[in-house]
Amino acid sequence: MREYPRGDGCVSLYGDDDDLIVVEPIVLGFAPVPGNARCICGAPLQRWSWRHATADSVEIGCDRCHRSLGFIRLGARVHR
Repeated sequence: MREYPRGDGCVSLYGDDDDLIVVEPIVLGFAPVPGNARCICGAPLQRWSWRHATADSVEIGCDRCHRSLGFIRLGARVHR
């Protein structure tokens, strides 16, 4: 099996008999915590506020008070 990254973020997998499978990353869900681009403590949301919570999710948190501001669930879609 051979694997080739594509420019659109997908990965192409080629089998021994030249079967092609494309694995595409997708967002399964987003659960924001109430509030806009600022935390309750007043700190603005920074781009480094994203941290991996589990293998398939990302947590958006406050750098100052460490509150969770939202969760993004990630997944993959496979097609031929």
